Amino acid sequence: MLTVMNWSRILFALLVGAAAWWPPAFASPSGCDGWRMVDAHSHYSAADARAFSPESIVARLDAACVARIVVSGTPAEHALALHAHAPERVIPFLGVYANAAGKALWMHDETLPERVRARLDDGPWRGIGELHLFAHDARSEVFEALVVLAVEHDLVLMIHGDAAVVDRAFEIAPAVRVLWAHLGTFPVPALLDRVLRDHTDKALWIDTSVRDERIAPEGVLLAEWRDLFERHPQRFVVAVDAFSVNRWGRYGEVVERIRGWTDDLPEALAANLLWRNAETLFGPSRDPE
Repeated sequence: MLTVMNWSRILFALLVGAAAWWPPAFASPSGCDGWRMVDAHSHYSAADARAFSPESIVARLDAACVARIVVSGTPAEHALALHAHAPERVIPFLGVYANAAGKALWMHDETLPERVRARLDDGPWRGIGELHLFAHDARSEVFEALVVLAVEHDLVLMIHGDAAVVDRAFEIAPAVRVLWAHLGTFPVPALLDRVLRDHTDKALWIDTSVRDERIAPEGVLLAEWRDLFERHPQRFVVAVDAFSVNRWGRYGEVVERIRGWTDDLPEALAANLLWRNAETLFGPSRDPE
């Protein structure tokens, strides 16, 4: 008899297998043929919204040939506002911090899960996070509750944390879909390879945000990273992590750097990192174009 766990593993295998042929949910901006990209991790928070209107953000995406972008906000209303302006382009994640201080304290706030549950019905959320959490707090009951909520609502959970936190998320709910930010807190190919092999049947993706210099110092892709991407061609997604006004101001420059090191990969593998894997993870837009 097929158990719920077996069904989840079968579904994940089908999704990963579809990556090679699944068409993009949104075409590249005009003049960007062959330059399609999905930014799998960025932010649009209060300071960003004061500096850049939604129109200005979309203009930056167009100029950089970025077709879709994952955005969370502090507070969350800003991600909703950006999504409302460009629903076919913006993939909104529910940021759970009311302000910057929440980053260090959320895992001890026992009222948070119910507040998150209440918010999940007020927007077209596709994920929860980014959640900053490290090994010493991996057994937080608040974290456990958010993992369960992510599975209940079919949402991706974005984790900024140690390998132990990723391990714990799958221990809580093997069916959870995890996006592990920044190549982890210790971005070492051997460690990432170990985690991916340990969770080979789980829905785990890893984003490359803010690690471009480590992957490709002075723009040259290191052999150890090429080998890792080739061993796990369907598990990595590129990302900018526009986390500040200054980062948004340099958005096009960061995308150009990403395109530089992915150009050193075989064409099919580069396409996986640039957009195919993200389309598998996030699926097509839930909003009409």
